[in-house]
Amino acid sequence: MTTAASRRKPRAPTSGTADAEPTRRARIIAAAEKLFALEGFHGASMRNIADAAGVGLSVVVYHFETKQNLYRAVFAQHQKLFAERLTELRTIDVSGPDAIERIATAFVMPVMRLQARPEGKYYPLLTVREASDPQEKSRGILRDYYDPMAREFIAALQRALPDKSPEYLHWAYLFAVGALVMNFFDERMSRLSKHRYKPGDIPTKARFLVRFIAAGIRAGPDVDAEA
Repeated sequence: MTTAASRRKPRAPTSGTADAEPTRRARIIAAAEKLFALEGFHGASMRNIADAAGVGLSVVVYHFETKQNLYRAVFAQHQKLFAERLTELRTIDVSGPDAIERIATAFVMPVMRLQARPEGKYYPLLTVREASDPQEKSRGILRDYYDPMAREFIAALQRALPDKSPEYLHWAYLFAVGALVMNFFDERMSRLSKHRYKPGDIPTKARFLVRFIAAGIRAGPDVDAEA
């Protein structure tokens, strides 16, 4: 027997339906990323994150239980960025004449591409906050998410520049991190240049940053300089 319900045709989903919206978990992570970036781990509360995500506090607790779990979930969400940097790094012929430039490019460009997206500024800012927080060791973010990648970049530098001091190349990686971090705070560019150069010019500063990092790494001391 055919009923009215069985004859009813299913409606095609439209761009305004729930099917097209981010899941509640994804909305919570996006809101947390922004608030943690702007307010820091201690400054952002679970309730404020829930309000920003448009959900109840109980929903946030259901998905993540604790603020630290939510904080780590934000970084876990960006594992694809680490994977992208390592994928580019692993394709490099470290014996080639442009190896250092290519290593610097693999280090810089995935981050710059993220930064160019509409909401891309929050994760880099969050990373800076975490790295500069005296309590970061208690959360293990840098240790768990960044150190494995850092060791691969340092190993690539050592293979590309076997005549350079290994100690220096470890420091060089951290110096490169510092240069990359400072590009996030480019508002001073307009003031320092008396408005000749504008902040936010990502293609230009990415090109300059790669060259700066590569030249700095090459200029370091040789192994013999340790003696």
